[in-house]
Order: sequence, then C-alpha cells, then structure tokens
Amino acid sequence: MAITTLDGFSAGNLPPTEFFKVGTAPKAAGVLHSQFYASGNPQAAAIASPGLNGAALTSYAGMIPFTNPGSGYSYLSRLVAWATVSCSLLVCDRLWHNSGIAVTTTGAQGITTPTWPTRDKNGATAGVGIMVGLEVTAATTNAGAVTNCTLAYTGDDGNTGTATMASFPATASLGTFVPFQFDGTKNHGGVRAISGLTLGTSLVTGSVALVAYRVLTMIGLTANIVNQLDILTGSAVRLYDNTVPFILQLPTATTATTIGGHLIVAQG
Repeated sequence: MAITTLDGFSAGNLPPTEFFKVGTAPKAAGVLHSQFYASGNPQAAAIASPGLNGAALTSYAGMIPFTNPGSGYSYLSRLVAWATVSCSLLVCDRLWHNSGIAVTTTGAQGITTPTWPTRDKNGATAGVGIMVGLEVTAATTNAGAVTNCTLAYTGDDGNTGTATMASFPATASLGTFVPFQFDGTKNHGGVRAISGLTLGTSLVTGSVALVAYRVLTMIGLTANIVNQLDILTGSAVRLYDNTVPFILQLPTATTATTIGGHLIVAQG
C-alpha cells in the first residue's frame, strides 16, 4: 500500500544513503553540470558504450545506491545536502543514455530508443515528465557556442516534435549537461522516444551522450551550510522500482565544487 501519513513515513524510513562527490570545474555559472563522473562516494561512473540507440537503465555503477522494497512502494523522504560553493542541486533518475554520437557530423544521426523503463512521472513508459539532455563525456573543442542542435522525438502524447537547445557552450568541459527544450508548437509534457539528433555545428573533438532523465527534487545550497528537504517541503516523491539516482549541479561559479549529503528513502 502507498504511504499516506507522517507516521507511515516515520515507520518506513530506511537508514540514510550517503553521497560525497569531489566535482570537476563546471563550464559556466548557470550551465548544468553532471556529477555522474565525479570521484567520491559513489564511485565515478564509467563512460557508457551502448551505441547510438543506447540502453535503458535499471542500475549503473556510480549511481547513488537504491534498493527496491520487498513489498509496497518507495518515496524520497528526506534530502540533506551541502556544497563548498553556492549552487543548486537536482536529484534525478537516469532512465537511458547512449554513446557513439559523431561530434563532427552536422547532419541528422538516426536513433531508435528502446521503451523507457516504467519510471516516468506516473510509473509508466509514456514519458510523462521525462527530459533529455546532452552530457559531455570528454571535453569538446568547438570554438564558439552552438545554437543549432535539435532533437527529433515523440512526446508523451504520442505526437512527434523537434526539440531545440538554446546554446551548447564553447569548449564544454567533462560533465557539462544541457537540456533540450520541448517543441514549442506542441503540448508535450515529456519525451517518450528519440528518433534523431542533429548537432548542426561540429564539436570538433571530445564526446557527448544523450541522457533521458526525470527530476525527482531540487534544493538550493549556500556555501558550506547544510540545507534539507523533508516530506512537507519538497520530497515525498515516488521512487519507482529500479530508480537510478544521480546528481546535477546548477553552479553559480566555475569553481570546482565538492557536494555531500544523504538521502533517506521511506518504504512501505
């Protein structure tokens, strides 16, 4: 049964799951930065190599540990976090990622994604609440910002669209993470499938990957001061079985940032 009371959350709380990431320098203030490849606890994730069509994820070395309940449901009961530099922190579920994108190809690169795991906002595969970002897995050397990247996709309503990206930064560093914006002519609330990527402009060298993800919660952090969310202030979100938690940082500076804290999951 679902947990519906404060007593239920209290009784269902598991011991905290700690995380501690020694991050690399973000590309720029206001540009999301993935901590997936940062050292610490959990370990740095290895660069995936599933090819253009990618792989749906039910676990991955480098994720924040998560264990399915023996019965019942899982919820994010509490998030406690700190950072050495002021930033915002997004805890996300990583549903799919790919590799093999040709960074010098400016034409369309066809992609056939598998069905997402049953972890969209509604615990289904339709893609409600699922976003897609372009993640840098080895630094690029494009001299200027790229403003003509597009993504061909099917929305959660089954209709196709073309997602755009406002700006992919010049010489993007490892971990740079830029989300695509939904097709403005559609009424999509998420991505169900991806059918192609067009970079538009060569990234020259390096490597990038597409990532399908769902934001679970977010928190603002002042340097060296602990902040927290509980079930009344921003958590209590459902964590579906086989969730693959990872962290995105929204930096306020280009200073390398160490981030730590813990998640408390309630099950019942």
